Amino acid sequence: MANKKITELTALTTAASDDVLAIVDVAGAETKKITVANLTGGGGGTTTVKVSLSNADVADMMYNNTPFTLKAAEALKIIMPISVICVATYGAGTEGSSFDLRMGWDASQSTTNDRWGDARDWMNGVTSGTVTACFGGNNSAGNGEKMTFSITNSPFQIWCTGDFDGGWTMDVYFSYVMLDA
Repeated sequence: MANKKITELTALTTAASDDVLAIVDVAGAETKKITVANLTGGGGGTTTVKVSLSNADVADMMYNNTPFTLKAAEALKIIMPISVICVATYGAGTEGSSFDLRMGWDASQSTTNDRWGDARDWMNGVTSGTVTACFGGNNSAGNGEKMTFSITNSPFQIWCTGDFDGGWTMDVYFSYVMLDA
């Protein structure tokens, strides 16, 4: 490395949070090192996960029963959602309920308005194909986008307002950044 310019090094296409970069500290007038996690505020950048829910999962993810955790809580961290994309695929049995699909921090503490996003009457009456919904936050959610509980140390979950009764599955793509509280 001592005899190579940085531009001559092998490219790294994906950086892990503990990878190290060179950085010039202008105030200290010297070159130092910094991890990707520290450079991006402790989060290591945007993370996207795909969660596949079976028909049994979606039928049982009521807020007070078994909400599905998209990202587990971490000590002294806040999960900052970027987007959620839900792709539900009809299997058999039309959804007859008029229940809503909701997402946000800690379904057990969520009230009627404390959520990040929602879809009313999710999958109601669908008889074939797929239904896709993209969420980037909901301006009417969270009582003016305010939670009545702390989102620090809280999981980010997806749930429904009642038991879904149709025969469908769902893939959920969740993009987020972790912030230091």
